[in-house]
Amino acid sequence: MRPLLVDETARRRRIETRFVALLEGASFEEVLLPIIDYAEPYASIASVDAKRQSYRFVDRDGELVAIRSDFTPMVARALAPSLTEESLPLRVFYRGDVIRCEASRLGTNREMFQIGAEIIGDGSIEADIEAMTLAASIARAFNHEPRIVFSGTSSPALEAIGTRFDEDEDAGYYTGVRFRVYVDGRRAPVAQGGRYDNLYARFGANVPAIGFTFTVDDLCE
Repeated sequence: MRPLLVDETARRRRIETRFVALLEGASFEEVLLPIIDYAEPYASIASVDAKRQSYRFVDRDGELVAIRSDFTPMVARALAPSLTEESLPLRVFYRGDVIRCEASRLGTNREMFQIGAEIIGDGSIEADIEAMTLAASIARAFNHEPRIVFSGTSSPALEAIGTRFDEDEDAGYYTGVRFRVYVDGRRAPVAQGGRYDNLYARFGANVPAIGFTFTVDDLCE
């Protein structure tokens, strides 16, 4: 973890401003989430990797809490109690730091600034295409040529905008299509996302959702 000094901070703010303009231009609205939350509500939905990467500790009241390492479940827990049929579909975005302990990547920054978006309450293939197309357009706005690679659910529409890539992996809370955004021939993705149609039901709202998250420094390195 490291501080951002004057020039880096100014660069980060320019990038944030551009991201926000793109997402608001696509009719997404911002939500703000806490950096620390109780660990128990997420215990049954976190993937094996997510549990390994999460910083957890017992607070002064004896409660097990965790520093934010993944936005998506927190968005679901925050929004689920207030969702109504009239409010759907809902398009939201978020931004902020996640902290992850990745023991296999010594020297890697454990604090990552992320910006992501979700479409909540729309289980259609059109929503899948919208999410992937928006992620690709954001990459292009930062002067990259994106390549979408997806796994899980397939269809001619998805194949038209991405490359199928089946793999055996710990899906965590994902239930359908998963996708990654690669740019400029890099081996690591700059963004990833997918469909999680059962996640909101865990917090009291039986609605489908799809979303994606960019790690900003990976996109704008």
